[in-house]
Amino acid sequence: MNVDFPVTGEGWFESSLGCSASELVSRLRKARRHNKDEKEFIDKAIDDIRSLKAMEMEATLKLHDWCEPHSDTIKALGLSDKDMTSLRKNGDSRRVSLLRACKQWEDADTALKMLNDYEDVWGDDQKKAWVAAMDQRRDARKIWKHTLHQMEKLTRNEREMLHKSAEVLTKGPMSGRTIFENLKEEKAVYRNMTAMKLTKLLSMYGEEVDIMAGASRGTFVKMDRSGLIIKDPWAYAAGFLDADGYITITKRGEPRAGFIATGSRGKTHCEQLQKTLDCGVLQLDQKVYKDSQRSQHRLQFYSKSDIRKLLTGMMPFLKMKKTQAKAVLAFIDEGDSIEKEKLKKVVKYSNWSDDTNKASALLDEWGVEADDVSKWVEAI
Repeated sequence: MNVDFPVTGEGWFESSLGCSASELVSRLRKARRHNKDEKEFIDKAIDDIRSLKAMEMEATLKLHDWCEPHSDTIKALGLSDKDMTSLRKNGDSRRVSLLRACKQWEDADTALKMLNDYEDVWGDDQKKAWVAAMDQRRDARKIWKHTLHQMEKLTRNEREMLHKSAEVLTKGPMSGRTIFENLKEEKAVYRNMTAMKLTKLLSMYGEEVDIMAGASRGTFVKMDRSGLIIKDPWAYAAGFLDADGYITITKRGEPRAGFIATGSRGKTHCEQLQKTLDCGVLQLDQKVYKDSQRSQHRLQFYSKSDIRKLLTGMMPFLKMKKTQAKAVLAFIDEGDSIEKEKLKKVVKYSNWSDDTNKASALLDEWGVEADDVSKWVEAI
């Protein structure tokens, strides 16, 4: 079963039919009680749903590399519809704790198998070992469930704040402070909640209600079945580029721009942006370094038409890299080689402006003053 699951973690049944497999089976059982003549047909439908759910479970376990070696353990720990949704969505980010639960269950299971093979009558040591192994299994299941469903640790007020924040974020990406102000206007903030507390709550538990860190630092964005909810893609792209992107001109005089992100969240940002802007080249799941568990993802812009579209669209919203964007756009249209060289230097100098030593070294290499570069910038 080749399934492309939504970023929200919903399974095939939820995203296609609007309910889980368990809910569908429950409805069919109810229908069977009132339609006994259709019992055979309904029983067949229930069997088919269970088969599809089993296939969906296998597809879920194949989503994360670490799951397959522990697939039997994971099934023993429990994979309800709710569990699978969380595993699909959070399996990478919560890998360490979930693996700890698997290892603890497997150690307990090994101890129980050894006790089952014990041929003599159990003494006190064997009885204690059995109790310890059963406790270990129970604790493993708790770790598994609590890791998958972290929101259950929260108070009713905190859960309510998360759900209301998710509603506010359907307007587009926002900072924790802006979300708080929106909720305050709606009189939806409980007494002891502050903007700082809400931001921390969203950072720690936002994923439980499909909220993730935005492309711009300090912001949050909501996901739905189709991806991230982005009302203004150019403002979103500008924030992403300022925070985790680059604009440059190669030694061969080729303009380049791109976004760099890590982890599963970063991958979602890159994929969504490429889909929304309809340009750029995705390079996904690249290792940061050899043997690294963390992957790097890039959305690269190579062609002049793509770069022109990207930089022109972002220009009104760029803050940190506006000078580089203006210089690259001017470089693309400039025909004079001397002027092109000046624009190339503007981009390079701006990219290193935060590093005083490197910026000074560039000025020495070019034989110019900082004021000369400023004049080139003013002329763009």
